[in-house]
Order: sequence, then C-alpha cells, then structure tokens
Amino acid sequence: MIEAHKSKLGRPPRSDGPNTRDRILNAALEVFSERGYDGATVRQIAANVGVSDPALYAHFKSKKEIFEALLNMAGPDLLASAGTSLTFENAPMQDAIPEMFGNIVATWSTPRARAFASLVLHMGPDGLGNVLQDVSARLRPAFADWQARGELRKDIPVDVAIWQVIGPLAGLRITYLHGKASKADVKNATTLARIHLKTVAQSLSQTRNEKE
Repeated sequence: MIEAHKSKLGRPPRSDGPNTRDRILNAALEVFSERGYDGATVRQIAANVGVSDPALYAHFKSKKEIFEALLNMAGPDLLASAGTSLTFENAPMQDAIPEMFGNIVATWSTPRARAFASLVLHMGPDGLGNVLQDVSARLRPAFADWQARGELRKDIPVDVAIWQVIGPLAGLRITYLHGKASKADVKNATTLARIHLKTVAQSLSQTRNEKE
C-alpha cells in the first residue's frame, strides 16, 4: 500500500499531463508554422509534445487530421465559441454583429490564434479562403433569418452581407494579428474592428422607410 502510494507522488510523465490532445495541437501549430504543412512530420510533432508516435496516433490518425482540427478551431469552432454570450440567430442583428465578431477578434489576438494566422498565410490564398468559406457557410442561416425578419436590407444578398462583415476583418487579421504582431498592432486591430463592426451593422440594417 505504501509503495503504491509513493508511485503516484512527484511530477507525472508528460504524456499523462492535462489534455494531451490540446498539447498535440499546440505543438503541431508550432511545427506547421516553422516548417509548413509539407515539411512537418508526425514524428516532429510528437517530439515537441514529448510523447511517442503511437501515443500521438491515439488522438489523431494522421498529420492531415491534426491540421484539419486546427482549421476547425480557426473556423466553425471559433464561431461557435464566440457566439456563446448570446443566442446568435435570435438576437437583433445590430447587437449580434458587434458582439459576436468583437469576440472573434479578441480570440484572434491571442498568441495561439496569431501563430495560426501566420501558418494560414504560409499556405497562400487558398488557406485563408478555405477558413473564410467555412465561417461564411455557418453564418448564412443567421443572416438569412435577419433578412426574413426585416433587419437585414432586402437589396443586399445574404452572401454579400456576410462578406461585407468578415472580409475587412480578414484583412485586419492578415495585417495586424499575425505571429509577429506587436502590442500596438493588436491594439490597432481591435480599435479598427470595433469601428468597422459598428459601421457595417448600421449600413446593413433596414431603414424605417425601407421597412415601410
């Protein structure tokens, strides 16, 4: 009994630490950012985590699956987490757009998200385009609902309205919220995003005359 108790004392092995899956994703992000997708290997990622290749494969079947998990965190998962403070579809558009996308910009400002932005830039236009397309598809039902309720202008197609919101934010991310961004860059991006979101929410809204 005493020996069994003693074996549990001390620092646990790295592979037994909290949330190995998250540590794998963090390590993969670092390796992908440094070497690109093609240059990265599962062995390099496992070595960065401090686990064996088989231990990594217990969480992810392949390098591609790891990368897709990172993409999902930057797209649909980010969208879902940013909207937890309100019910996106049921909230008035002028409240939902600044709050939800403001939360997204705040998440983009974290070191992990900025490292991912640098990785996406290394992938070229297709990398960023794929992330934006995923987010756009998830947003479409909410924007369509706002238009059906008369909050979104009828003369603007739903897909165009979505891109009016997220297009400039993507530009801010590329310009200011990359892996080497300074504190001043992050502050500038946050300020510009806040102004943009307030302005675009107003410009997309139905005017009183249009509703009548």
